[in-house]
Amino acid sequence: MLKPTRPLPRRRADKCKFWQHHVRRQARGKLTQRRYCERHGLGYASFVRWRRLLSQHKHLQDQAVSVSSFIPVQVEEPQEPAHAIVQSDTDSIELILPSGIRIEGITSTNLDLVAALASRL
Repeated sequence: MLKPTRPLPRRRADKCKFWQHHVRRQARGKLTQRRYCERHGLGYASFVRWRRLLSQHKHLQDQAVSVSSFIPVQVEEPQEPAHAIVQSDTDSIELILPSGIRIEGITSTNLDLVAALASRL
């Protein structure tokens, strides 16, 4: 096994970058993991451990993005006078999405349904 050309980083963030670089290069190349480690002076067990950690971290990031329930909301002043809105329906609101889709008649009784619908759009 060759010695590394430079010392291994000490800080965790630097270690992550270091191992991400090597995991990506090995994946794009034709060398096996063991052979890549030998050629670059890396410990095989460390390489396998970091590859697993980075894979789990990426999976968790992807999962967090896919289940996020946050949606941007823009509050606008009503175009009608306030008394007209109160007279029409005091418990109802409407949701206008950036795509132009408008959901009207949202009340406390159907809020769960509207949230489920909005999460699918």
